[in-house]
Amino acid sequence: MPLASMTSGDFNQNPSKAKKAANDGPLVITEHGEARYVLVRYSDFKDHWRASRSLYDALNHADSPFDDAFEPERASFADRDVTL
Repeated sequence: MPLASMTSGDFNQNPSKAKKAANDGPLVITEHGEARYVLVRYSDFKDHWRASRSLYDALNHADSPFDDAFEPERASFADRDVTL
């Protein structure tokens, strides 16, 4: 199903029409024939755009099938010579 679109001029002239169109799904707003913005309902935005997680958080997910604890050996730099 293609995304609905509207020119920026039409959006400026009739924002309520744009809001109604965004109720059915994302509305692409174009400028000079190119997509520039997307209008979505706030509830859809909240559902699909979460705060980004760190790689650690993503890999340390509680529901992970890889629940084995992985504890790498701590690296030691005490015996290393420093050359300046």
